[in-house]
Amino acid sequence: MGGAAGLATLGSFAAACSGASDGGSSTVAATSSSSSGGSAAATASASASSTSTGSASGVDADLLMQRYGLKPFAAAPANPAVKPITLDPQDPTIFSKVPTSENICFVTIDDGIDKDPAFVQMVKDFQIPITCSLADTLIRDDYAYFEQLYETGYMSIQNHTVNHPLSMPSLSYQEQLDEIADQQTKLHKEYGATPYIFRPPGGNYDSVTREATRAAGLKGMMLWKEAMEIEDMEYQTSDRHLQPGDIILCHFRGPAQLKGETMVQMMTHLYSHIQAQGFTVADVTKYV
Repeated sequence: MGGAAGLATLGSFAAACSGASDGGSSTVAATSSSSSGGSAAATASASASSTSTGSASGVDADLLMQRYGLKPFAAAPANPAVKPITLDPQDPTIFSKVPTSENICFVTIDDGIDKDPAFVQMVKDFQIPITCSLADTLIRDDYAYFEQLYETGYMSIQNHTVNHPLSMPSLSYQEQLDEIADQQTKLHKEYGATPYIFRPPGGNYDSVTREATRAAGLKGMMLWKEAMEIEDMEYQTSDRHLQPGDIILCHFRGPAQLKGETMVQMMTHLYSHIQAQGFTVADVTKYV
């Protein structure tokens, strides 16, 4: 499906965007290339300590327990001196996880359908990084909401096309380029951000998508290992357990898409699963 994705298609978004895979027409493991990808947006502030013990400083443990029934996340390890994945602007790197031995994962959130003010507060309360790949067709009714998230200092902004076409490979090269390049322009205009990572809608891509990504000035294409649903994750492995460096896909969704649950409730379930498995959350822009 190409072109604008209206609200009538939200059901298909839920099915397609959380599909089981490193995604797309082909699957490529995280690799290292010759050029480093720079940070595109505000990143998690210095609330995390430089060690992997303890919790983020400034987090109110009593408040988290009262509001969400959860404890603070352990502080992420110090950012690596050299990023484990080096991106190549001439041949955008495709990755779905980060090579590491640390019990860290990366929370990424796509689209922009639901705009729950309580989630902005949740981001402030937990003080852990999130990476958001935004599609203009789903955020243009309330750009200010994502400005509020961006201003928390815990959100980075990446590219998810203008119109969220779920089958990028069905589009021509020029159409794919327009989807990506025009969204670069819009995100810079609205937020001053210059994304360097592209996430293809539904994880669907082909060699033309990769070339359009390169031509639009982005250096990497981000897929995922787990996809968060209403109460639990869909895993790509039979042991149904996070692995070090896994990238988790979530979506901005609300009661209409979550069978009455809110965005905050879904994310509370996700955070509970991450903590129960002995993991904490790191900033993918510090590793890629």
